[in-house]
Amino acid sequence: MERLLTGRRVLLTGASRGVGLAVARLFVRHGAQVLGVARDSRRLERLAAELSPAGPEAFAWLALDLTETTAPAKLARVVSERWGALDILMNNAGVQLSDARGFEGEPPGTLEQSMAVNLYAPFHVSLACLPLLRKGSEPRILQVGSGAGDFERMRSTGIPSYRLSKWALHGLTLLLAAQLAPEIAVNALDPGWVKTDLGGPNAPGTVDEAADGALELALLPFGVTGKFYKNGVEISF
Repeated sequence: MERLLTGRRVLLTGASRGVGLAVARLFVRHGAQVLGVARDSRRLERLAAELSPAGPEAFAWLALDLTETTAPAKLARVVSERWGALDILMNNAGVQLSDARGFEGEPPGTLEQSMAVNLYAPFHVSLACLPLLRKGSEPRILQVGSGAGDFERMRSTGIPSYRLSKWALHGLTLLLAAQLAPEIAVNALDPGWVKTDLGGPNAPGTVDEAADGALELALLPFGVTGKFYKNGVEISF
């Protein structure tokens, strides 16, 4: 197998389960060096043991709650100490906390918590990592968005806080892409509705298919920025 990410230094959030877990496995298989971040240290330890045959530099991990105010600076410090630079930041961690049809049906605090994980954490982590990305090779930020938060579906009912948080993340993608070009490419991925803790058992897609989409996004020509992709095909925000 051709190793498409050999030597690429990757910071991956939400690495312990679902799409992030599949991405960690795939990126390491393609030769990347991955620093995986999640809250569950036991899952991260198991993943590290699984990936250890790839070599001591292939996968490292950090257990961290990204909503803590000190988390972005801590992440940047760990990346700096490990590599001194960063090639790919993949903001994958996300939550869907309610399946209510409207805001009135959601538990108190759902919107605030959704925005904290799905928008504010990617924002602050991205800003903290900019100096490291500027030292990287063809650096890029990959945001894991959602088709549930595209413009057309903002007229839909159901999962309103999740939709709004992902719509806002798409807006952040566009703003960062415009502000950081041509230094850093910023694009978003729709992983699709996949079988995960978030997506549920009835989802039609798989995490491996979503990881393939992430790999294609990571391999886009460096000049491509401010775009939204699903399965390697550009879609509308």
